[in-house]
Amino acid sequence: MNDPVHAVVTFDGGVVVAVDGETVSVAEAVRELNFRAGVVKSSLGSVALRVARMALPSGFGEVDVALSEGRVVGLRARSEESLYDFAS
Repeated sequence: MNDPVHAVVTFDGGVVVAVDGETVSVAEAVRELNFRAGVVKSSLGSVALRVARMALPSGFGEVDVALSEGRVVGLRARSEESLYDFAS
């Protein structure tokens, strides 16, 4: 199994606005996550964003997404309203 690749995805009002601090559109975020995971023409990026968004009840905050072998293998969320934090 390959080591997972990580990306920190930032949400504002439930919409992805950045990947690793770089401002992106939703489509750009999907393409970037697919690229990092080494998949082409896959729904992995959009699945990762949906799963990450669900980790933030308020729709605001950051989620560290781990992708490996075409699947989402981990999430850690950080938000003022979240029950989770990167440290947990």
